This record gives sequence, C-alpha cells and structure tokens, in this order.
Amino acid sequence: MNGALVVGGKAAVRGKDLQATRRVVFEGRRGASDDVVVKPRVVAARHVEAVVSTRARSGPVTIINRFGGRATSQVRIRVEPAPIVAPESEPGAPRFFAGAKRQPRFSFTVRRPLEARIELVREADGSVVQTWTLVAEPGQPKAVSWDGRGPGGPQPAGRYRFRLVGEATSAAVPAAESDSSFSYYDQVFPIRGAHDLGQGGANNFGGGRGHKGQDMFAKCGTPVVAARGGEVEYAGFHAAAGNYVVVNGQDGLGYVYMHMRAAPLVRTGQRIPTGQALGEVGETGRATGCHLHFELWSAPGWYKGGSAIDPLPRLRAWDAYS
Repeated sequence: MNGALVVGGKAAVRGKDLQATRRVVFEGRRGASDDVVVKPRVVAARHVEAVVSTRARSGPVTIINRFGGRATSQVRIRVEPAPIVAPESEPGAPRFFAGAKRQPRFSFTVRRPLEARIELVREADGSVVQTWTLVAEPGQPKAVSWDGRGPGGPQPAGRYRFRLVGEATSAAVPAAESDSSFSYYDQVFPIRGAHDLGQGGANNFGGGRGHKGQDMFAKCGTPVVAARGGEVEYAGFHAAAGNYVVVNGQDGLGYVYMHMRAAPLVRTGQRIPTGQALGEVGETGRATGCHLHFELWSAPGWYKGGSAIDPLPRLRAWDAYS
C-alpha cells in the first residue's frame, strides 16, 4: 500500500498469499474504538482492494484471512476526506474556477451620486464573504471583481452572488453582463474532450503494480489543461513518462500529467492559471494507446515529501461539473 487514501476511493494492498483475505481493517488511533472493518472488493493472491469507508481514519491498515491470520501495514496510512462537490449552477449561470484568469465581475450604474455598497454572499449559509464601497456618479459605470478569497483566505466551492445594499438597492442598476449569481469551483477536469475515466484494473491507482495515478483515455490530440493553477515544477520529456508536466498547485497539491503528444506548452518555473493549456493527449514514453496518466500528490508535492493520492474520486467530481 502506498500514498494517501481518499474516502470513497480505493485502498490497494499488495503482498503474497492474500487469496484467503476476508476483511480489511482501518485501525485509526490506538485501541479498537475507531476501527472500521470492510469486506474487500477484490481478492487475489498478490492483490487486495477495498473501498475506503466514510468512517475510516488515518492509521495502520490490517488484513484478516479466513483462518484468523492478520497482517498489518508497517506504516501509518493517511486518510483524507472526499472532495467537496459544489452544487450545479442554475441554468444559464456562469461558472468560475479558483486560480483561473477570468474572475466573476459585477458592474452597475447609478441614478444619483452615492457611495454604493456591494456584498458577495455565499448562498450555502448566507454569509457575506467580501464587501466593497465605491463612490459612484451617474453615467460612470462601476465594477468589482472577486479573486476567490475572503477574510479567512481561499473560499470553498459553491454558489455565490453579488448584491447591492443600502442606498444602492434603489439607486443602482446592475449591468446586463454582470455575473450577479455564479458557481465557483476549485478545479477543472484536465481533458477537454470526449474521454473515458478508465475505471478498472491496471488503469486505476495502485492497479496491482504500484501505479500512482489514473489512466484516462481519449483520442490523441484531445486538449489537456491544468486542473489547478500554480507553478510548473517541471515540463519536459522522460523515457517512461513521455512528455509530461508537474505543477505545484496553489492549493498545496502536486498535479502530474504524463504521455502528452508533443513537448509541453508551458516551461519549468512558469506560473500558470487554472485551465492553462498544457498539451494534448498522446502515447509518448512507456504508454500503450492514447491516454493521460494523471497523478495527485499531497503537500509538499511530487517526490518532495508528499504522498500519491488516489485521484479518481476527485476526477469523477471534476468531470461531473466541468
């Protein structure tokens, strides 16, 4: 077993003589009070898979066979929560992504001189995320934009809306092109075209061979973009990875894209936004068939002290809305 696990994702255990495995135990802290026992989904001589329960906590993982024999991991396995999926946008409402170039913008005009107050509200709980006060004159359009941050730092995915308050409620008129109500997301799905998530066997995280990512299939030439903006740790070629890019995401995670068709469209050290074009799906390096090998790493990143995370639960979520 390697890397961090995600609730709802897969825990893969590799070893010898595992065919008699009947239970997988997520042990959590010392003692049995928070132990979570699940039935394995796949059992083979050298490979066992189980779904990470919503109640599982970080700690050792033990497998138990039908004879009562036990084997426990020598390392503490970290369990991370499932990604939060923002609600779908209202029909016609715009979508924005954290770290992208385009930001939600609210513009308006006023009927008389005043100090116009604008609030950004998170619809999930009605809380005010940010407030602006602008001196406005008739005939002079005013506008504010939001960078995804609030008093506590980056804000969670969800639905948001701008609103006029105080005098501006009656004296200001929002422009037709304003993003008055919108949905905000943390990441965008990296393959921008028809694709197959490749959910099965050796394509998945673990995959019985120490596979640290997810193989997703699409036609060669399908655009690949950055799921989250950040700094390009490396862009180049490797005999096994082919043309590949590693991005240190603004959220602290490491994002890895492999087997792209041609040399990356970004360079090492470059700061890029969410949605930045990286290249195209290909089959360079040690690859069979056109696909994107995608990896997700916990902080501080790819082979810098972080651990590989099963990306499939997140990929499913990103695919559903973007």
